[in-house]
Amino acid sequence: MTQESFQHHQLCNCTILTEEWEAILQAISVGKYSWACVLMLHTAGYNPLTYIPYRTYIRLLKNNSMPDTIKTRKLQHIGAKFVAIKIKMMELD
Repeated sequence: MTQESFQHHQLCNCTILTEEWEAILQAISVGKYSWACVLMLHTAGYNPLTYIPYRTYIRLLKNNSMPDTIKTRKLQHIGAKFVAIKIKMMELD
């Protein structure tokens, strides 16, 4: 295994807040597993559109509400600016 591939598979160095865990666990407890995955990806700092089809992601956003703590963290993450713009546009509709 080379050094490059090792660095690629390292776990993210992120802290998950209590409110974020509660939102993820609540989604799991009511059977919204796809939404829990979206919340987990946002919390870890990943862009869900990398892993979830666009139409599925938009449907999940329309049917669920993103907790404020995850919204704030997502907006601070540089790679998630496009997603934030999409959410703002959906809120205006």
